[in-house]
Amino acid sequence: MITNWLFWTVPEKYAMKYVVIMWVALMLIPYYIFGLHYTKLGIILNLVWYDLIFYGWVKAKQRAEGDE
Repeated sequence: MITNWLFWTVPEKYAMKYVVIMWVALMLIPYYIFGLHYTKLGIILNLVWYDLIFYGWVKAKQRAEGDE
């Protein structure tokens, strides 16, 4: 699974959802709700974590819809 994720690109139909949720999860919620700022390492780790979670969600959704 991890090797597939490394070379994965976001499908076009999920691109806007990916960008909006990423911005909300990585910037809006931590800053405006909790008043937190990420370090450079924190941004990178959270971006990788978010991308991996989104990859799993898209693959599960594609399997459920039979798109794969």
